Amino acid sequence: MIVLLTRDGREHQVEVEPSGAGFTVTLDGREHRVEGSFGRVMRAWIDHRPVEASVHREGLDIVVELDGRSYAFRPRDPRAPKLARRRAGADLTRGEVHAPMPGLIVDVLVEKGADVEAGQPVVIVEAMKMQNELVAPLKGRVTRISVEPGAAVETGQLLIAIQPEEA
Repeated sequence: MIVLLTRDGREHQVEVEPSGAGFTVTLDGREHRVEGSFGRVMRAWIDHRPVEASVHREGLDIVVELDGRSYAFRPRDPRAPKLARRRAGADLTRGEVHAPMPGLIVDVLVEKGADVEAGQPVVIVEAMKMQNELVAPLKGRVTRISVEPGAAVETGQLLIAIQPEEA
């Protein structure tokens, strides 16, 4: 399985494959062999070096505690901006973000009046037990926020309106 994780604004490609009693982790093209006991706290050997680690979720982040240091990563589907625009029915000329399906608003990531970039996450909708990060379809300024966290939404409902940036 390959996933993209973002940390401190930098994307990392991670692939995890089962291998014998452990697994192989490929991080940014570098392969690491991981073996050991895997529970809440993992005591493992990574590249023949003993480590103690744990992995847990904090909101949308995956937090890796490794030898006393903490690293927070945000998973990112490389297709997310394109899919979110298509699923959300985003109007690329008016800058509208609509609910792609019925669900609940988990978080609104912008405020009215905020400047946003095309592809920037603006709202998180939970539908069918999955969190969907919807993005701004264009660069501009948020002119309307029609929802708040906890609100139920229907397919096609306007969530965020963005005034396109003047060229």
